[in-house]
Amino acid sequence: MMFRLIAILIILTFQLFLYLRLRKYILEKQGLPRSSGSIALGVFLFFNVPVPIVLSYFWSLTHLPAWAMTILMPLFIWHIATLFIALALGSLMLLQLPFVLAFRTAMLHPSIRTKVDHMKETPQFKKFNASRRSFLEKGVVGLSAYSFVGAAAGAVSTGDFEITRRTITIPGLPEEFKGFTIGMMSDIHSSIFMNKEDMSAYVKEMNGLNTDMIVVTGDFVNSKTEEVYPFAEAFSELKAAHGVYGCLGNHDYFTKNVDLVAKKVDECGVKLLRNDAVQIRKGESFFNLLGVDDIGRNMQPDDYFKKALAFAKNDQPKILLCHKPYYFQQAKDLGIALTLSGHTHGGQIVFGTVERTPISLAALASKYVSGHYMLGDSNLYVNNGIGYTGIPVRVNCPAELTILTLA
Repeated sequence: MMFRLIAILIILTFQLFLYLRLRKYILEKQGLPRSSGSIALGVFLFFNVPVPIVLSYFWSLTHLPAWAMTILMPLFIWHIATLFIALALGSLMLLQLPFVLAFRTAMLHPSIRTKVDHMKETPQFKKFNASRRSFLEKGVVGLSAYSFVGAAAGAVSTGDFEITRRTITIPGLPEEFKGFTIGMMSDIHSSIFMNKEDMSAYVKEMNGLNTDMIVVTGDFVNSKTEEVYPFAEAFSELKAAHGVYGCLGNHDYFTKNVDLVAKKVDECGVKLLRNDAVQIRKGESFFNLLGVDDIGRNMQPDDYFKKALAFAKNDQPKILLCHKPYYFQQAKDLGIALTLSGHTHGGQIVFGTVERTPISLAALASKYVSGHYMLGDSNLYVNNGIGYTGIPVRVNCPAELTILTLA
């Protein structure tokens, strides 16, 4: 309940900021119809009045008819696009702030203020100011168009996904396992946005990749216990020669009935590793596959890892399934050769990329957001997932099926 209240306040704060900026522009812009302000207010009220209702009740539903989703999609598109616009304008204001403060401080001096006032009256300054305003207007229009087109594209491309292939070097890997392939899926989020038919399509795609083993790194459901049943029906068809394994994610715990969720996931053929390990064998050779439950607040990751390591008391390579990628350093320190994680959705809504870091809300929580990372000889792969957190939209971040080849 508290999370939803905070989410509502954050959304409405961004919307208020954007509305006030637009209202200021309308009041200062000459030539606009007198009704422009009323129209702007009406549009913002239309898209914001439903927000508390939607966030309070929407996520309690396990099914919505297609017509309801069609009605709600414009609401999602509006809030994604305007969030991007508000963040861009807010960032620009922060960058300008030191210069604005310095200018206003200088204007306190009478002689400087007199010279500036005189300069503002010159034809050259008026021409420059008009050009500057025109440039900013065109920039904001372009930004807005890009934001709405991008959000709409993310909404209509919900079935798009990428198949990513990576080769991972594992120190001490037995000769028999060189070229061994691991298919990776994550963050299914069985829900009204990821129904049985959607999940079955992904299962068919993964089966068609013919990997030696498959792992699913948590968040099988979104938040409701009953969401595990369509998941189990779809994923009962997932097959690999050396088995299908998984670990629990934080959304599986949100159900408040994680043991039932785990039982149904296990029964459908996804063998859960809950702070334990198995040996994946080829003849006399093997590597250790470890898995830990989701590590929540006020929990020590080392305790979870050590429980799993107790089932792997040997010097063979160790691969870890851990839903959140936050604990890569601890895994490396404990001699884990490869950690497989999800949780971040690759950012899900990505505004851009700086070097390898997606600019997204997920990047605020972890420097490991998407793809392959290394610390020394230890590897981490973070899968983008196939499901959704919050709204059913991905921007610059398609769903992902991963094939990892061991070397």
